[in-house]
Amino acid sequence: MNEGIDEMAPGPFVNLFLAALLPKDLEILRPYLKTVDLRQGQVISDPGERVEDILFVETGMISITTTMEDGAAMELASLGREAVVGSLAALGTHRANARAIVQISGSGVRISAADYRSVMPKSDVFLKIVLLSNELSMAQMQQTAACNALHSAERRMCRWIIQVRDRVGDDVLRLTHDFVAQMLAVRRPTVTLIAQELQNAGLIRYRRGEITILDHTGLERAACECVEALRLKTRRVIADF
Repeated sequence: MNEGIDEMAPGPFVNLFLAALLPKDLEILRPYLKTVDLRQGQVISDPGERVEDILFVETGMISITTTMEDGAAMELASLGREAVVGSLAALGTHRANARAIVQISGSGVRISAADYRSVMPKSDVFLKIVLLSNELSMAQMQQTAACNALHSAERRMCRWIIQVRDRVGDDVLRLTHDFVAQMLAVRRPTVTLIAQELQNAGLIRYRRGEITILDHTGLERAACECVEALRLKTRRVIADF
């Protein structure tokens, strides 16, 4: 990882796992934590690359994507403050299976995998973070795969816009049609047509490179059940933590 600022991370934390830690466990981690800037377009890891750092996402959004031989890419998961990217490296040598790329700028908290492994014997909660964060990521990948196979492009796009909004906490999303089309694995004209229909329905406003949500309730109604399924899974996992 080549993130920007390195300094001791301040609290309170936004990441759901860090925010849920008991003070005694947080104090064990704190000396090893560094704040980092996450810049749009920054690649956190590529397939086959050895993962050396573990990243707790604080703000912004990271997409996990897969790329075909012809260069076509598709999003497998969109990760926000519920995510711990690269946590499997805490269990030993680990290589990334997919690309992790920053799609919306934000910030995170980094710890080296080696340092994380060194503190794991001090509290059972650190292994629990690894297991539960991967459970959440896997659940999103599974739900996304089912959504892509079974739901219309219109409902998928509504679902995706809501997911992005949930992660960044802002109704104004700086996303181009090209980017949305790539993430949903559809053609750009399809995204343009759907965006126009949603705008005509008063659900969003679209300008070049920017989507503004105007009607949350209407947009959620137009989306598929995958939105609430993933929210429920996240709530359950964090409650168990």
